[in-house]
Amino acid sequence: MRAPQHDSIAITSPPEAVFDAALGVAQNTKNLRILAVHTGGRKLVVREAPKMSNPKFINVWVEGEGSQAQLNLVVGTDPRTPKALLDGRANGKALKSFAERVQAALDGSAPAPSTPVADHYLQKKTEVVWADPDQDPQIELDGNIVAIMLAR
Repeated sequence: MRAPQHDSIAITSPPEAVFDAALGVAQNTKNLRILAVHTGGRKLVVREAPKMSNPKFINVWVEGEGSQAQLNLVVGTDPRTPKALLDGRANGKALKSFAERVQAALDGSAPAPSTPVADHYLQKKTEVVWADPDQDPQIELDGNIVAIMLAR
């Protein structure tokens, strides 16, 4: 990813509810596409294709126990796109927006109901089972996305 922005947000809700809210936001937002999801590991990889800036990858993972959760977000520009001066700033805005939508889904001010989904990641147009949440998914769109993100 290019110009990555990261944030960790402490939330007073069960981790499962926070992940469910993040999944609901990803499923109910028009310009977001889920690339990988592991419900048990509470991990999610999403690609955002905004109208006025370069596409972004959003990595989400939720940690915690009981009624305390930590929402972790990393947003970076798709490295296959041309560099832009404002990539970092746009990534920061996308991160803030996604976090706000998750919190709104949690407090009920902007409901985003989630639909149960099997643990998977995409390889081109095929869904492959994502068995181990501790291993990075081998997402392929036009080449291995994880390898591309790590190489930059």
